[in-house]
Amino acid sequence: MKRWLAILVGLVLLLTIQTIALPIWLPFGFIPDLLLLTVVLVGFWKPGSSGMWLGLVLGLFQGWMHGTGWWAFALSRALAGVFAGWMRNQWLWQSAPAAGFCAGVSTVVAETFLALSLALSERGLSPLVLLLTVGSFEAVANAILGLIVSWLRSPREVAI
Repeated sequence: MKRWLAILVGLVLLLTIQTIALPIWLPFGFIPDLLLLTVVLVGFWKPGSSGMWLGLVLGLFQGWMHGTGWWAFALSRALAGVFAGWMRNQWLWQSAPAAGFCAGVSTVVAETFLALSLALSERGLSPLVLLLTVGSFEAVANAILGLIVSWLRSPREVAI
């Protein structure tokens, strides 16, 4: 019960920061996707299917908040969690720079899958245009935040 309460409090905190604080602090209205970053970092840090299940739940919630394409959000976030875990197991070591790199690449994979899914279901190109305008900034922002969060989690791993 305590675990679910902690997840719920964390979800509310992330949504509050993403929807209220970051639009005020960051220029041009580009906001990193903190829920996607959470899914990617959990997929990177935890072995097994933790990232996939968290991605599925947070993706369903995020799709519900957007009002459309809940299935596409759920699948793309679950894919991001699985991809981050796969990158960690296949190529990367567990360190802050690797977590940042993994966060950036997994964000590109998730957002590309989301845009393609929505473009196919809507039979239009507007999701792909949105991917091209916002996707690169979101990937860079998530990579930087992934590096910072991972370094704060265990600062002895990085000597800059």
